[in-house]
Amino acid sequence: MTLKFALNASRYCIKRQQNIVDSISTLPSPARPSLSFPSHCSKATFRTMAAHNTPSTRLIRFVSKDDGNTYYGRADAALQEAEALTGGSPFSTSIKSTGVRHPISRLLSPLARGDCRGIVCIGLNYRDHAEEAKMAIPTIPVVFHKPITALSGPVDDLRVPKLSWEKGGLDYEGELVIVIGKEASRVSEEQALDYVYGFTAGNDFSNRPWQLEKSLSGGQWCFSKSFDTSAPIGPAIVSKEELGGDASKLFIRTRVNGETMQDSSTSQMIFSAAKLVSFLSQGMTLLPGTLIFTGTPAGVGLGRSPQVVVKEGDVVEVEIEGIGAIKNNVVYE
Repeated sequence: MTLKFALNASRYCIKRQQNIVDSISTLPSPARPSLSFPSHCSKATFRTMAAHNTPSTRLIRFVSKDDGNTYYGRADAALQEAEALTGGSPFSTSIKSTGVRHPISRLLSPLARGDCRGIVCIGLNYRDHAEEAKMAIPTIPVVFHKPITALSGPVDDLRVPKLSWEKGGLDYEGELVIVIGKEASRVSEEQALDYVYGFTAGNDFSNRPWQLEKSLSGGQWCFSKSFDTSAPIGPAIVSKEELGGDASKLFIRTRVNGETMQDSSTSQMIFSAAKLVSFLSQGMTLLPGTLIFTGTPAGVGLGRSPQVVVKEGDVVEVEIEGIGAIKNNVVYE
């Protein structure tokens, strides 16, 4: 995917130095304050830093309020503006900073569909979820896939096709998502994190009848979790260094209409990020841009008493410590 990078001198003066944020806790509100300008810098002038290699710790993809173009970029703490990147795929060695900051109009999936090389999902990977489901702890990861067309962004609508909503049983699954940064094949567990670009938050949005009724599913899960837009991620891809290397001690919460449904920790994961990357790479090559949904904790709608079924008009949020939150409205097609 080719991104256009335009310099607009009429809006603001960029800073000489980009501050890397330490945490992202909330999504930006639709209404943003006006940008302010230093007294010594007019709106009609700007200074562009020399392009340089940019190992971004918090990668986003966004629409610029300034010129309407789409960019990859490094975000500020409030997700109100970002420094645009150039060089194609974020996993390319040629990715560089343009040195130009843009106000953010809308956050998109931090990984474009054209840069996503696959969505691999892990089932039953939290001890508390296995307990609520009254299922044995698995000895090897349970693996299934979503198509790339399921990928959507942190504030996009969850658009549910009639085939799905007419059966009922819509359910949320808040998950930590691994983003592969370089090709991984037959790697050891000790090496595995070297192939990880970072982590993001995701929702493995599912339809339980299509998953569990054998007359519909035939015993497989993929179709029930593969509907368009059923894999929202975001708001940023955060580097593994920012999250303790393996992201193994982060709170993870899911809310429906503001009510907390899942409240757990990635320390409950049965198979760690390194274990999952190593295991998967023994049988399949993980390409840069592959997403690995790592499973969901206790509190899914199906496991609650009474059960919680997501319906049209509901708002589903997934928040992970150090990464931020995605917030998606449910819309029936």
